[in-house]
Amino acid sequence: MQTATQSHPRHITETSDSNTKERIFQTAAHLFARKGYRGVSMREISQESGVTKPTIYYYFGSKEGIYRQLIDATIQEVFSTLEHIEDYDLSAKEKLVVMTQRLFKLTANHPDFAKFFLTIVTPFSDDEVLSKFTKEVEKRSHVLTSVIAEGVSSGEFGAGANPQLATQIIAGAWQHFIWQQLAGKKRILTDELARDVIEILFKGLNE
Repeated sequence: MQTATQSHPRHITETSDSNTKERIFQTAAHLFARKGYRGVSMREISQESGVTKPTIYYYFGSKEGIYRQLIDATIQEVFSTLEHIEDYDLSAKEKLVVMTQRLFKLTANHPDFAKFFLTIVTPFSDDEVLSKFTKEVEKRSHVLTSVIAEGVSSGEFGAGANPQLATQIIAGAWQHFIWQQLAGKKRILTDELARDVIEILFKGLNE
């Protein structure tokens, strides 16, 4: 029979593995967001994270391996949050407010990941590795368009509102304020700002 003492080291190892990978992720997100994929070396990631290169290779295989897993994790985190809100029993307007609030909180709590996310969804990027994830981003971006279309269908938004165009406007507003937050030290992303942003766009949709 395995004793508690015997099983404890495995728990410590699993926790340590998770912490190590998280540290590598955080460091890589910061460096990739600041320098781009080509501007970052495995040596930098190792030095900045305090994790040896052999350990990084063990977890990720290569720099591209880190980049791919980081993109996957970032896309999953952002879009799973939005997709979850889409199922809330709320009006279309309130769903947009909650989506905006959640994104603002993610940015405030995890600025490096937020900056990295903005760099991977930048449409003029010529990153060969990143281009492989473009379709995934486009596919999952439908969630915002669906909420706006829901509002048009229910009569909550004006019948002439264009869901695709409105999606681009709202996403543009998100990026604008998130970049402002990332560029400054004072926290500007609040629940109140999120509501004000959607309120202004909401009024425009109904004119």
